[in-house]
Amino acid sequence: MIAGSRFCVAVLMLSCLAACGQDDTAANAAANAPLSIPTARVVPGTLPVFFSVPGSIVSDDRIDLSSRVVGFIQRLDVREGHKVSKGELLVQIDPADINEAIRQGQAGVVAARNDLEDAERDVEKYGKLAVEGYAPAETLRKAKVRRDIARSSLSRAEAALASANAQRNYASIASPVDGVVVARYRNPGEMATTGQAILTLESRQHLVLRVFIPERQMSRIGQGMEVGARVDALPQGLIGTVSRVVPSGDPATRRYQVDIALPADQPLLPGMFGRAEFPLGQVSALLVPKSAVIRRGGLDGVFVVDQTGAARFRWLRLGREWQEQVEVVDGLSANEWIVVQADDRLHDGLSIAENADG
Repeated sequence: MIAGSRFCVAVLMLSCLAACGQDDTAANAAANAPLSIPTARVVPGTLPVFFSVPGSIVSDDRIDLSSRVVGFIQRLDVREGHKVSKGELLVQIDPADINEAIRQGQAGVVAARNDLEDAERDVEKYGKLAVEGYAPAETLRKAKVRRDIARSSLSRAEAALASANAQRNYASIASPVDGVVVARYRNPGEMATTGQAILTLESRQHLVLRVFIPERQMSRIGQGMEVGARVDALPQGLIGTVSRVVPSGDPATRRYQVDIALPADQPLLPGMFGRAEFPLGQVSALLVPKSAVIRRGGLDGVFVVDQTGAARFRWLRLGREWQEQVEVVDGLSANEWIVVQADDRLHDGLSIAENADG
């Protein structure tokens, strides 16, 4: 019985070893089976060439608000950073002096009108008497001169009153645009003087990227030209249009101001750093898809399919990125085949299935 049991155990062990051997063989066969994954032949392409220059986002509508009348500031509630709307009252100047000028103007108009009415009555009276021979012609002439002088005095008085009324309108300063207060130079109670800025506003509706171009590049740039723009605060690039070229350069730097209008639907703020990329043409280059690039140990490379159909990892020196492609500066030749889709199953020596090019 003991011998029979030993025989059964031995048979079972042999069966298990055979099964394990079959599993290992199947696993090895599966591991070495050709991997079906997209590949592509590397062919030369074209890469655009840009001239890049740094700049800053600025508001094309920057306004200094000042007073046209002299007086004490009664109201000034906004400070730096406050958003304001078009037509919103920002500054109120004390109108006491203006109101007094209006009262004097009204009184002057009344006096001039009364004087004119009296002069017209004299002309009418002396005109009748002169016709009847009871008044000399000289008296009538002087009456007419006095009437004309009274008319001129009334015109001056009415003009003075209109000017005083206009000054009352200037005592209230409203925002001419929707924007933001970026500077405040006066406080309530201080004197506002003619032409001296009280507030500075910036509109966010017309933002431009302002750059300064060296003179050697000016011949390539014209108004209406489409320009790529990159702003550090935005993850994506923008397309702008050259809106202004100032044809007068700084004699010290030999650079010329160029403004690039940017899309209005972007979260841009004045003062942000940006970079304009002016197109200069195209050059020939080897390009590979970004999806093919694998980073190992801080370096970039791709899997190249050799003549035997095996994948071999190769380090590359890469250049610029353009859309979904990357420029290969060194490490790859035209007409070589590469794996275009990075895959965790890839390793050196792995066989790549034929007819898998993408």
